[in-house]
Amino acid sequence: MWRSYYDQDCATWSPQGKIFQVDYAMEAVKQGSISIGLKSKTHAIVIGLKRSPHEMAGYQEKVFKLDDHVGVSMSGLIVDGRLIVKMLRERCMSYKMLYNSPFPVARLISVVIQ
Repeated sequence: MWRSYYDQDCATWSPQGKIFQVDYAMEAVKQGSISIGLKSKTHAIVIGLKRSPHEMAGYQEKVFKLDDHVGVSMSGLIVDGRLIVKMLRERCMSYKMLYNSPFPVARLISVVIQ
């Protein structure tokens, strides 16, 4: 069955009662690999599992540095995450140039949520 009319929008239901965008997102989560972060009073560590889908393929970076004081880790498919990392790096850089201080982490989280 040709599904192009029902898989272009996350608010369009198919005749079978499914939203294909949700199915696609769940499949993307299944294909991705895990990342985990641990924090103590003095240290923090972020780990990303290196998993390549094929023998000939390379792995993708899962941990990124945003600024001198903050980084981010991603799990799942990385393509969309790279765009978020680029946007957050630009925000950190412009905030640092404007206010001469690092971007507050709480505000950085609110930028990601929006």
